[in-house]
Amino acid sequence: MSYPIIGISPRFSKEEKSGYSFLKINQDYIKQIVDRGAIPLILVPSSGFESLLSQCDGFLIIGGDDINPTYYGETNDADLSKGIDSLTDEIDQKIIQYALDHQIPTFGICRGIQAFAAFMGGTLYQDLATEQVSHPIPLEKKHYVTRVHQTPLSNLLPEKFLVNTFHHQAVHRVPKDFVVTYQNEDTIEAIEHTQWPIIGVQWHPERYYTIESAILFDYFMEKVNEYRKKHI
Repeated sequence: MSYPIIGISPRFSKEEKSGYSFLKINQDYIKQIVDRGAIPLILVPSSGFESLLSQCDGFLIIGGDDINPTYYGETNDADLSKGIDSLTDEIDQKIIQYALDHQIPTFGICRGIQAFAAFMGGTLYQDLATEQVSHPIPLEKKHYVTRVHQTPLSNLLPEKFLVNTFHHQAVHRVPKDFVVTYQNEDTIEAIEHTQWPIIGVQWHPERYYTIESAILFDYFMEKVNEYRKKHI
């Protein structure tokens, strides 16, 4: 019996004292994949990267530091975008483009939703406070999101529910063929592709695990299994 394979975008860090470089992924992401009977595949950069992508039935674009604003036509003169890493940007862009080209289910979380915008023709707010975007001051790093568009996924979720907050950037202009499904005031919190099973949320459902989190991951895996049936 074969199992679905979910490609996960890695994140990188470097230890200043030793100079050692590390590849890291929060285990909370891994747990959601494994608990749903799938195999996580960390998409490490290599000469055979496209071969790795071709083995995947779905992709998970995880959280992380900021994306280089040059990807969406801006500069970082005021140092608003933090922790930019060119390799991370390159890998995420390749994964997203491959997913779009092959209509592969993809779930973007926090940086993941921002990557959809940055790499697919949209834009980001580099810093919500600096750009004076209306955004809640979170109580214990949580706030509510409200549905603004009905889709098969958003109809499975409540009209309004509580999520966590770990970000200072957000989607500004939504890329072509995406629709906004949830907002908080004028801050975009969730988007979906109108043709393909590509979804993004600004919060971290793997950290603050709720009924809504389960619905999101279950829906993603449902789309993964539908994709597999078509391509076995």
